Amino acid sequence: MPTFHKYASYWLQARMEGVLGGRPLSPSSCKDYRWRLGHLLAFFGHYRLDQISSELCLAFKAHKLRESRELAQAIAAGADLRDERGRRIRPVGASSLKKLLDMLAAIMQDALEDGYITVNPARGRRMRIDIPKPRRSVLERDELIALEDAASDQDPSLATYARAYRNAPADSTQAAVARALSHGMRPTQIVQALGLPKATVGYHCAKIDHLAGNYVGRKAIVHTLGRSGIRVSELCDLKIGQLTLNGVEGSRFEIPDAKTDAGIRAVEMTDQHVEAITEHIDRLQRAGFDTGPQAPLFPNRRGRKMSRQRVWELLVAAKELADERMRSRGLPPLPTVTPHTLRRTYISIALLANNFDIKWVMSQVGHADSTMTLDIYAQLQQRVNRTHGAEIDRLMQEARTHLYRDDNDADPSAKTYPAAVLDEVLDGTSNEPPATRKEPP
Repeated sequence: MPTFHKYASYWLQARMEGVLGGRPLSPSSCKDYRWRLGHLLAFFGHYRLDQISSELCLAFKAHKLRESRELAQAIAAGADLRDERGRRIRPVGASSLKKLLDMLAAIMQDALEDGYITVNPARGRRMRIDIPKPRRSVLERDELIALEDAASDQDPSLATYARAYRNAPADSTQAAVARALSHGMRPTQIVQALGLPKATVGYHCAKIDHLAGNYVGRKAIVHTLGRSGIRVSELCDLKIGQLTLNGVEGSRFEIPDAKTDAGIRAVEMTDQHVEAITEHIDRLQRAGFDTGPQAPLFPNRRGRKMSRQRVWELLVAAKELADERMRSRGLPPLPTVTPHTLRRTYISIALLANNFDIKWVMSQVGHADSTMTLDIYAQLQQRVNRTHGAEIDRLMQEARTHLYRDDNDADPSAKTYPAAVLDEVLDGTSNEPPATRKEPP
C-alpha cells in the first residue's frame, strides 16, 4: 500500500503530463498544483492511503482553519512572518483552502479508482467550504480614462527633461544630464556615456524629477489591461514578437492559450492602444532595453519580465493619483482597482461597443466558459435599462390619453387627467371651481 506522498507525487506528474485529466497542465497550473500539494504532503505525507479516514480529513480542515486564524492574529499584531526563502507568510483564505480540499478529494478519488481504497474519505458535506462571493468592481469609462491619465503622468516625461535642458546653464553638468534624459537614457547609461560618478548623475536626476530615468511604461500597462482585457499573467509573459502593429488584418497580439483550438488567441488592438504601445517600445529603445522578438514587452529594470506584484503596485499608485484628482473635482474616488478590475472593465466596454456580441468578446478575453461574460452582460443590461422606466411612463401616458380621449375631445380645454387629480388631493389643491367641488360624505 503506497503512502500518500508516493501516490500523490505520481498523481501530480500524471496530471501535469495529461495522463490523468483532459489535457496537460499549463505552467501556471503546474505551479498552483505544486503549491497545493505542498500543504497536503506536510499533513498527510507519511500516512498510507488506507489510513486516511474522513476524521483525518476533517482534522486537516480544522488544522488549516486554526492555523489561518493564528497567522491573521499575529500579522494584525504587527508580526513580520517570513519563510526560509524570505517570502512573506500569509494566512490561507477560504478560497485557497477549498483548492486544497478539492485536490485532496481528487487524489483520493483516483486512489479509489485504482483499487487502493474502497471509499473516498475527502468527500462529504462536512468537508465543504462556503466562499463568500467577492465584490467585483468595474470601472465606468470616465473612471478608466482618469486612471489612464494618472498612469501616463507618472511616467517620466521627455518634454520635462527637454525643458530642464533648455533652462539649465549652458555647458553645465546639469544640462548634460538633462539632455541625456530628454533622449530617454537611463541613469546607468548616463553614467557610462558622460563618465560621471553615479552619485552626481543621481543628484541631478533627482533635482530635475524624482522619477527621472525610471521609465516602466505605466501608461502602456494600463492601456493594455483596460483596452484588451488580457490577464495580468498574460501581460507579464507578453513578448514584443507577439505584436503585429498596423498589419494587413489590423493590429493585434497573439497570446498562447490552451483553451483555443489553435493554441493561440489573437487579441485585436484599438488605434489608441497601438499608439500607446508604439510610444512605449520607442521609450524602451531609447532606454537601452532589448526590443527584439523574444524581449518582454514590459520589462523590469533588469530587462526581465515584470512580476505580477509589480503590476499591482503600479495600478495602486495610479489609482491614488486618480482618486486625488477626482476628489479635487468633487467626484467620488475610483472603486478598488486590480488587474482583474480592468479585465472586467474591458469586457463591459467591448460588449457595448460591439452590440453585445458575447461570442466575439469571449474570443478576445479567452473565455471558454461564458459565466463571467454573461455576469458583466447582466450588469450592463441593468445600466442600459435605466431608460426603461421613462419608456414605461411614456407608454402608460399614451394609454391614459387613449382611455380618456373622448373626455378630452368633448372639452378641449380639459387637460387634467386623473393622475393630476391625485396630485391635487395630495397637495391639498384642486383645479375645480369651489362651487362644483364635492364634499366628502
